[in-house]
This record gives sequence, structure tokens and C-alpha cells, in this order.
Amino acid sequence: MHRIIIASLLALCLAACSAPAPEQDEPAQNVLELDVEGLKFVGPDTIKSGWTTVRINNGGGMTHHGLVYRLPDGVTAQMLDEEVVRPIQASLTAMIEGDGEKAAQIASTFPAWLGDIKYLGGPGMMSDGVTGEATMFLEPGNYIVECYVKSNGVQHNFNPTPGELGMVLPLTVLPEDGGMAEPQANVTLAISNQGYEITDGAFVPGKNTVRAEFVQQQLYNDFVGHDAHVFRIDADTDVDAAARWPDFFPVDGQQTPAPAKFVGGIHDMPEGSTAYFTVVLEEGEYGITAEVPDAQAKGLFTRITVAGS
Repeated sequence: MHRIIIASLLALCLAACSAPAPEQDEPAQNVLELDVEGLKFVGPDTIKSGWTTVRINNGGGMTHHGLVYRLPDGVTAQMLDEEVVRPIQASLTAMIEGDGEKAAQIASTFPAWLGDIKYLGGPGMMSDGVTGEATMFLEPGNYIVECYVKSNGVQHNFNPTPGELGMVLPLTVLPEDGGMAEPQANVTLAISNQGYEITDGAFVPGKNTVRAEFVQQQLYNDFVGHDAHVFRIDADTDVDAAARWPDFFPVDGQQTPAPAKFVGGIHDMPEGSTAYFTVVLEEGEYGITAEVPDAQAKGLFTRITVAGS
């Protein structure tokens, strides 16, 4: 009798040991996925708060980016369009026409609340066919995802039809937490007044998740700060032109077509912030540059080599 009981217990034990392990729950994701159609971002206009990935599938035929920023309380996307985007385009047009005095006069009309906008990253410059992806910690509030690259002297965020937005997506970040964990990275890139420094890991062929640490930050021309945009360097690439291309302020700054293939990056964030961006790289040479005047002279340009194992 005892032998039968023992044998039964052994059989049960063996059956339990050979049973498949229970499936593990997939980590929670909190992703805002947008497509580019013409000069529009197309996709959801709400997302949960906390760690948030903004993914932009750029099939729009030209280079774009997706700056993410939080609007001050009481400011709407329509106010942004009427009081900022349209005057900037008018100022740019005057500059192209050679009327610097008129351009400066228009630029002096920007609203005081413009200085209260909080820039919080977003996918950097991406050429046609590239998917840009950036992950930031977003508090609840009203945000904008915006592209202001220029084509034929016109910003992509500008729509000539009154009341219609260009590449300006109003986004509501909800109080409900998305439950997404902070990403893991294979490279850490420190960004400071002295430039870029890879402080951990290395870029590899294939998918790279980069931890961007904004060690220091400062404003240039009252608008832009340190950020990081990655482009491929081929044999015929004009590296100097590609390194300065993200600087918006020259008339030809951010003017399509871009002088190199941009594969993503991260827009500016406040000093002390941390964000993540994903880039898919082939073996070869790449440059990292910033959307600031004279990036190379300021040390905000570096070359990296991606080599196989």
C-alpha cells in the first residue's frame, strides 16, 4: 500500500515538473504611435502618463522630426498657431525676401507665455522611411508634437489655411499612469555644455537604445537647447553641411532635402533630465549633432564608428 502511495506521488511530481511553465506577463507599454501623411501627424491624441514612448513612422517623403513640449496652462494649440507659428513663418518669409528689419519686428511680437513652454524631448531628425522613437517621462497635461522642418521656405508646422494646423498635433497626457517601466539602454550619452560623451556601452549594428542624460542645458537664440540628432556618414556625405543642417535659424537651416540620412535622436530637455531614443544602425560611420548655432564650434558634434563583432 505504501509503495502505491509513493509511486502515485512520484508520478504527480514528474507530471508537475514536466508541465510547461506559466507564461510571463509582457512588460507594460505606453506608446503613442504616429504616422506621417502629407504634412500631418496622424494618430491618437491622448496617451497615459509616466514613461511614454513617442514613435513616428516617417513615410512622408522627406525629413521630419517630432519635438514634444508641454503647453502652459490656458494655452491652446490654436493660440500657438496664431501667436507663434504664423508670426515665425511671416518673419522667415521676410528674411528670405531680404527684409531683416521687418523680420525682426515680427519676431518681437511673440507672446510672453512662449517662455513658459517646457520642452520634453521627442524623436529627432528622421529621413524618409525611418521610424523615430523617443521615450520620456510625461506628467499629465496638454502637449504638442511638432515638426518645423522647412520645404521651399515654408515650415511644416505652418498651414496657410486659417484655423487649420500643420504638423502640430495637440496631445493630452492623461492622469492615469501607463505603467511602463523605465527602458534599458545599451549606450549612455551624456550631453553638456562641453558636448557629447559616451559614458557607458557602445553603439552596435542593429537596434540601439540610447540613454540621453542632459547634464547641462542652455538656450540659444531664446528657443533651442542641447539635443542629439544622428546621421549616417557615407563616402559622398558633406559632413560639415549635415552637422549644421539642424540649426533652424539660417534661411537654409532645416531646409529639405537634408544633406545626409538622419536616423533619429532626441530633442532638448531641461537640465538634469533623462530620456531614451532608439536608432537602427548599419556598420559604418555616423555623426551626432545638435540643433544649435555653430554646433561643431561649440563641441556639439561627434563622430562614431559602428563595427560588427
